[in-house]
Amino acid sequence: MISIEFTRARAQATRDTQASLAAAPTSWTWSQKTVIQWDAEIASLDQFVADESAKRTQWRNAAESWQAALDGIQALTRQVASIGRIHFRNDAVKLALFEALRTDARDRAGVYEQGLAARDGWQEADPAWTVSAGVSVGTLSSALTDALAKQAAHSAKFTAWRRAAAALTNTAQQVDADCVAWYAESTRRFPEGTSDGDFIRSTVPRTTRSESAVGQAEISNLSVNAGTIQFDAAATGATRFTYLQQAPGSPAFVVVQADSPESSFTLMGQPVGVHRFKVVGSNSNGSGPESAVAEATVSIAAAA
Repeated sequence: MISIEFTRARAQATRDTQASLAAAPTSWTWSQKTVIQWDAEIASLDQFVADESAKRTQWRNAAESWQAALDGIQALTRQVASIGRIHFRNDAVKLALFEALRTDARDRAGVYEQGLAARDGWQEADPAWTVSAGVSVGTLSSALTDALAKQAAHSAKFTAWRRAAAALTNTAQQVDADCVAWYAESTRRFPEGTSDGDFIRSTVPRTTRSESAVGQAEISNLSVNAGTIQFDAAATGATRFTYLQQAPGSPAFVVVQADSPESSFTLMGQPVGVHRFKVVGSNSNGSGPESAVAEATVSIAAAA
């Protein structure tokens, strides 16, 4: 797997070295690419990096939204199964419908299927029955419909991210090939032991150490001061961190900062309530497992 960070650094070093060699007394220019063209290629690579990061953030947010919808379905399914068995305990036929319900799914498809079964059993037993005030069979039906919409949004965002990631990889491979070609021609022209040859070899990086897989992220040193929340993040092998927050009243986590090189995170001006956080570490080889959820309670609002 190509390292985007290394490729970008090598391209910049190649561009800068070419600019130096173009000056007197060496006055050498590479026929295949000018310094201006290097600038354009590096800027294009940076844009592809930004686009991939943005699309990945959108995909992750869609995944969190879909998961939150499924969590709601599972919670409601468990309510229906548990309370329904009590409510219909004197009606053997209807009781059997609720006793047949399962609520132990661990995957998204299973949670959704169990929700459907709960809705269908509810409809057959008594569609007018309510689990609690304002919670009817229509509530579960709406939740199932909402989950389908969020699944479709997740699929679209995932496809968009995959395309952005492929475009970034293709661009990085082209930049890498240009760097290799430049280095091969320049070192043939300027042998080792010459001032220009040694300058090239000492300035332009050629190899990078392969990065290891990223470990599970951890959150530590969580603190709250009025409306300011701070904590540290760590993950074996990580060079970047993505921070997610579920604010009070929010149904799902959202990315609040993506691909940050900083392992400390601060949010100011946060509202009163319980804030939940997750962190994901990553490097050029990909992302590691997300951290356990950490909670911070803001009890005093920040001063206006």
